[in-house]
Amino acid sequence: MKKLVYIILLMLLAACQPGETETSNSNSNSSESESESKQALEEKPSVTFTYKGEEIEANSIRQCFAPDCSENSATVDQMNHKEMAEGLEPTQVEDGEKIQVHIDGKQPTQTHLSRYYGTTIEGGTLEENEITIHSASKDERKESFFVRLDWYNENQEFLGSVSKAFIVNVDGISSEKIDKQDPNH
Repeated sequence: MKKLVYIILLMLLAACQPGETETSNSNSNSSESESESKQALEEKPSVTFTYKGEEIEANSIRQCFAPDCSENSATVDQMNHKEMAEGLEPTQVEDGEKIQVHIDGKQPTQTHLSRYYGTTIEGGTLEENEITIHSASKDERKESFFVRLDWYNENQEFLGSVSKAFIVNVDGISSEKIDKQDPNH
């Protein structure tokens, strides 16, 4: 009985192997175009962050590309900014400055950005491959960032994802900056 169950299970698994499909002659052209549109990226993109020309140290959280992973396996289930940035030295940055996101390869279809400071988490997307530092504090503060970039083809089929995290120390707003922002101060 165990052998019969094992054989049936083995046959089911063998029948569900990706990439092997039976097609009739009339459907062969449509199957070819489907497999072409779902191809993996030709080159896996690399992602780095810089501030004033200097590279920012970042942890690679998750990086996966089709056909080796799926959209579900690329997603980070629980986001813990402290754990993601563990072991990193913060980069000193100034309020109002920009961090550049450099993508070597095809540009992503979707971008996700999460910023954590104090007890606040802000979410959003990248604008023009830049992250603007906004601090409303007079004191220096530590901020951690989580960036996820996703690639899809024209049929919205998942091609890959890169997730990275880094931390910065943001200089507090100087009294000179406060005077410029609020002339009544």
